[in-house]
Amino acid sequence: MLATVKAGDILEVVWVSLLAGIFVTFAYSYVVLGMGKSTQAARDGRGSAAAAWAGLAVIAFAAFAAAVVYGVHILLSKG
Repeated sequence: MLATVKAGDILEVVWVSLLAGIFVTFAYSYVVLGMGKSTQAARDGRGSAAAAWAGLAVIAFAAFAAAVVYGVHILLSKG
């Protein structure tokens, strides 16, 4: 039994998955970058720079987590 799938639906899946993959990858990369730079700045005695980098990491992690939660929500809500 084969289901008919519209070409537009396939294209939508492709571009949304590419966009989501790129966004999630960049968000997590900024988490790693922010934490690394924050640690280095703290070791160098630059407290304000360390706090700024840590803030970037927290914001990036929030974006990463929101994207993952939203993705799981979309997967579970489709019937």
